[in-house]
Amino acid sequence: MNDSLGITFAFLAGLAAGMFFLWSLWSSVRRLPNSQNPALLMLTGFLVRMTVVLGVLGGLAMRGDWRWLVAAAIGFALIRTVGVRVIAQRDLSFQLGENNPSQTGNLRHGRAG
Repeated sequence: MNDSLGITFAFLAGLAAGMFFLWSLWSSVRRLPNSQNPALLMLTGFLVRMTVVLGVLGGLAMRGDWRWLVAAAIGFALIRTVGVRVIAQRDLSFQLGENNPSQTGNLRHGRAG
């Protein structure tokens, strides 16, 4: 596989791993209020997310080319950045802003909750 095709593949693998990571995390967080055992839900979700992402990165690392890992990391970070912005725009409860002055006031004054 030539260099540019391999790096493109690694970038796409990073995008896919990032999409899976964010989807899985968001899915876990959305199910928390109805969960009988929230700690188990989050622990299981964390283990699954880490297994998949580290499996993708480990598979790319076995190729022996550090540029593939950098491309995958850029893809992962890009999806994370875009995904957080999209989620924040779609779900207003995700934001702490002027819409929720009690939480914003507490944060501005350095008080928690």
